[in-house]
Amino acid sequence: MTDFPTIVYRCPGDRWGPPHTTYQSIGVTDQKAFDKALADGWFATLVEAVDAYLKPAPARVALVSEPVAVEENAPPTRDEMLVKAAEINLTVDKRWSDKTLANKIIEALEAQEAELLTVPEEAPPQ
Repeated sequence: MTDFPTIVYRCPGDRWGPPHTTYQSIGVTDQKAFDKALADGWFATLVEAVDAYLKPAPARVALVSEPVAVEENAPPTRDEMLVKAAEINLTVDKRWSDKTLANKIIEALEAQEAELLTVPEEAPPQ
């Protein structure tokens, strides 16, 4: 039985936790909120959250009878962004989030485009 209010945990997060991990926590005030938090990927104890983070369950593979359509306008994956960064010789900091990485790639591409547009004009013949 859980006494309320209580705290639930998830890894990773914005606070330093046990060695090599970070975590976040939220408070829940009743059984309904507690059950919803657990269903949403939170854990009743920090130990459970760290264990789940460090030792993830094997991924489940769904059997698909028909090919899955890939959305044309889907955002690029991190791997795709890393390939693009390598193509344009962008040095990537592994701590960058996907959003930061995408912004840095856009900035580098815009800088390259600006360089191409500012080619010095030849002096007119005299």
